[in-house]
Amino acid sequence: MFRSVGKRISSSPGVKSLFNGRWVSSGVLTRSMPQLSSKPITTIRFNSYINTAGENIESKIDHLTDQQYSQISNQYLETLADELEELSEQYPQIDSELNQGVLTVSLPPHGSYVINKQPPNKQIWLSSPVSGPKRYDLIGGRWVTLRDETSLTDLLQDEISSALETQFEFQAIEA
Repeated sequence: MFRSVGKRISSSPGVKSLFNGRWVSSGVLTRSMPQLSSKPITTIRFNSYINTAGENIESKIDHLTDQQYSQISNQYLETLADELEELSEQYPQIDSELNQGVLTVSLPPHGSYVINKQPPNKQIWLSSPVSGPKRYDLIGGRWVTLRDETSLTDLLQDEISSALETQFEFQAIEA
């Protein structure tokens, strides 16, 4: 709860949350004057991005419209799916499926990966049986996690190479 002289400012629950190594403040602030009315007078929507080191990283993230995000993330996931499909011709133990913005990859002996779009945050999220969950923002045209500044493409190449015990690189995606 935030307080101000003569006014009460309250925030929606969960104003600050830790996402991908950054504190994200997101919510709605409402201000009311109890002596006049209990109805909100002012509503302010905000997003603020601060990483775990306290650095404001909003300027690093590519700012996209919803349409741009949808186009870029769809193209990335479709390219991943196409290349994994080609890889499965050489390594039949690999299975992948892209369905409505969710790419599921079975990669023995590691297990199953889930890579999906997160339109509200304009991110791509990864659930890896090796490295765990990670969230990726578009930075300089590459999907990068702010936690350790590695790209999603690099991480997938490393983990696929480990599972196949041979060097693997995506051909149509810039690391």
